[in-house]
Amino acid sequence: MSNAIHIYIVEDIAISRASLETMLLANDYELSGSSAKAEDAWEELQNSKTDLILIDINLAGKKNGVWLAQKIRQYLNIPIVFLTAYGDQKTLKDVLETKPNGYLMKPYQEPALLTTITIALTNFLKNKKEAVDTDSAIHTNGFIFIKDRLMKVKLNIKDIEFIKSDGNYLEICLKHKTHVVRSKLSNFKKHLPEDLFFQCHQRYVVNISKINIVGKDYLQINQQDILMSSKYRKTIEFALGIV
Repeated sequence: MSNAIHIYIVEDIAISRASLETMLLANDYELSGSSAKAEDAWEELQNSKTDLILIDINLAGKKNGVWLAQKIRQYLNIPIVFLTAYGDQKTLKDVLETKPNGYLMKPYQEPALLTTITIALTNFLKNKKEAVDTDSAIHTNGFIFIKDRLMKVKLNIKDIEFIKSDGNYLEICLKHKTHVVRSKLSNFKKHLPEDLFFQCHQRYVVNISKINIVGKDYLQINQQDILMSSKYRKTIEFALGIV
């Protein structure tokens, strides 16, 4: 299905994971992947087409579902639905801090799962639609005009620190402000000078002059960690003069 919704499952109990997969496939959802460990899920999610993530809180391995949700909130913009058998106050507090889009107590029935997914996706898409106007970027004399909500905003291109992609939406990040616009990263890049802006990940383009730290798999700009894929590392290092 070309317009199918892709869901990723993070559940360490094999029979529960299989049951979830069966229910989702029977209701015309597609699976972008599944994992028993938060660390493995994070590696796969960075390079997958995923529209929603189902996460069990308590997982096999050193990291739990809350850790994974925190990583997703920091680097990706994907709705999260927690699945858990634990409803104590501490667990609930940890979960709420990640601003989940849904929360479902185990054991649950199929109708409850499907309703929770539908509500989470509907509210997520509604909030994104309200946050932006139309796809627009006009480049002229070192400045770029973008449409953010109902405003046309003029930005100095050199002030842009990095750009984060969420499919059809972009976060244009400056030092003290972030603008949200509707555009593909590949299209928006055409308006930026190639000697200043470099792709470091499929979701990120960075202003090379703003980089403070180059790590093994990340860059840092203004104390913000940004993912860097190995395929872009040599290009970034060359542009920075790192030998």
